[in-house]
Amino acid sequence: MINLKRTVVLNSLILMLTQLFAQGPNNSGTYYKNADGKKGSELKTALSEIIRNHKELSYDALWDCFRTTDVRNDGKVWDMYSSITNFTFGSDQAGNYKNEGDVYNREHSMPKSWFNDARPMYTDLVHLVPTDGYVNGRRSNYPFGETDSPSYTSAGGFSKLGPSSVSGYSGIVFEPNDEYKGDFARIYFYMVTCYEENVSTWNSDMLAHNKYPALTEWALKMLLKWAAEDPVSQKEIDRNNAVYGFQQNRNPYVDYPGLEQYVWGNNTADSFSYDNYVEPETGTTPDPDPDPDPDPIEGEQTYKKVMSADDLTVGYGYIIVCEEAGTALAESGNNIRNSATVSISDNQITTEVNKDGKPYQLILGTSNGYYTFYDATENVYLSLNSSDNKLGNKTDADTDNALWEISISSGNTEIGNKAYPDRFINYNKTSPRFACYKASSQQTAVCLYKNTVSTGIESITNGANDNVDVYNIAGQKIRSNVKAGHALDGLTRGVYIINKKKYAVK
Repeated sequence: MINLKRTVVLNSLILMLTQLFAQGPNNSGTYYKNADGKKGSELKTALSEIIRNHKELSYDALWDCFRTTDVRNDGKVWDMYSSITNFTFGSDQAGNYKNEGDVYNREHSMPKSWFNDARPMYTDLVHLVPTDGYVNGRRSNYPFGETDSPSYTSAGGFSKLGPSSVSGYSGIVFEPNDEYKGDFARIYFYMVTCYEENVSTWNSDMLAHNKYPALTEWALKMLLKWAAEDPVSQKEIDRNNAVYGFQQNRNPYVDYPGLEQYVWGNNTADSFSYDNYVEPETGTTPDPDPDPDPDPIEGEQTYKKVMSADDLTVGYGYIIVCEEAGTALAESGNNIRNSATVSISDNQITTEVNKDGKPYQLILGTSNGYYTFYDATENVYLSLNSSDNKLGNKTDADTDNALWEISISSGNTEIGNKAYPDRFINYNKTSPRFACYKASSQQTAVCLYKNTVSTGIESITNGANDNVDVYNIAGQKIRSNVKAGHALDGLTRGVYIINKKKYAVK
């Protein structure tokens, strides 16, 4: 009898320990246990039953929620529609707007008209985010998508509006920046999962009017691609945990990266395990650049002439060219920029860059509504440091000297300095060099040529627990005091700098 009691107690302890260590990600515990073993459409239904009965918030309460769910490391509002905003919670909230950067508002990332303003969708914090009022107004209730010929772009080409370039759909779409495409894809996966019982009655060209797959073929294919190319970031994990604190439900597609593949994608034949989850393979894993000192861009690059402001894209490489002289801006000289010969054919240049005798590529960035030109080879910003023609350098973009206003007309480009607005980058044919001049018949106009391929890059080795700051290739801090193992999670392809080292995708 005593042995039997001991056996019962021992079995109970084993069961308790099993339950204790059977935990989901992000401190979710056994939250997803009832979805265990499910796959495909059954998995979607099981997840819906877990997450749909959440606390319903009031619309006014969202303003205060944003202070926790959408705060940047500098305390400002985290805006996923604009790259130039620095909104202060409360004081820049709502109100009238005329331009980008005026105010922020409450954006239904899945437009409320699609579900006829019904609740609880109307106040579901998972898909409600703070965004620039003006850009949000331009988005209206258009579907998310991709466009190759935008009719509108936010500052620096960050967000776009225009006819769809996605196969299977030709209507007007709003394209968020690459950095947040995965965020919005996972929000949409959440919405059609959480509200599985309602989604068949919603109206949008992205929705299929059924419970499963719920999304139209073109939209589903695009969102799966977005989720794969822009994986779950620490920002999303932190936001998911914060939303849970207010609303008492979670987004499973953030907790389990790649879960959408089990519901709709390549893994629908595989059973989901909430405490022993296997993330599906969605592509090759990038490796850190083992030698961060040389610039990662090597070999010949192809550049096309910039004909309009729509061709100005943050994160892309540009060369400054004087077509009349057949030359491009090169390495730094004595308070000037030297020149390098280029061959131009059909508004296109193919050349090596970033070495002696070759053009130097400049990475386009934005700051306070102006553009910056970052030279990743010399690790400086192009700048005008005094009211003369000396085209110099700065190590950061904190001053007006490193900020530039760009205007384009008929293929010609004016690049004017913010600190000295009467001076522009031009080419001096008499003393071959690039410098800053006032209007003068002695100088020759320039234009921009854009690299046809963005810099390719992303993640660092997982597992590092040190806190680090992350800078983009333009030298701007984009994340502060984050764990090194997740420092680049969810960022778009490009060159990123951590502890003065560059990390590049191979």
